[in-house]
Amino acid sequence: MRLCMTGLAAAVALGTMLPGCAEPTALTLYGVGPNGAYPYTLPPVDREQAAERTIEGAAIGAALGASLGAIFAINPAAGALIGTEIGAPVGAAVGYATTPPIPNYKPIAVPASAAIPGFYDRWPPGAHAPPLGSGVPPPPPG
Repeated sequence: MRLCMTGLAAAVALGTMLPGCAEPTALTLYGVGPNGAYPYTLPPVDREQAAERTIEGAAIGAALGASLGAIFAINPAAGALIGTEIGAPVGAAVGYATTPPIPNYKPIAVPASAAIPGFYDRWPPGAHAPPLGSGVPPPPPG
């Protein structure tokens, strides 16, 4: 059991480090995606944020596993130890899997001229521009 958990923790750590070799990272899964594409590529994630979420997930999973193991086991110390060994890799995997993707914004072409030419050049119909020399009256004394 301990060897299995160590292998799972190593796989999660390796899965966190290997995608960091390229910017931005993307993970390819060999299966059919939602749109029928094969192989399915997960959206790219920020490698630093993925590493942070993996560590946070491992810490939360270890704490939750230890507490649940101590509560429900006959021997609380053994339950806490087994719960920690199970909870940390599961929490790390959940933390890594829930990393949000990098936004994929397309550039917007800015038009060379105004979209509605002359729209802001005149006053609206029925309104007249103030006289050229006019200004705001001074505030009342007080």
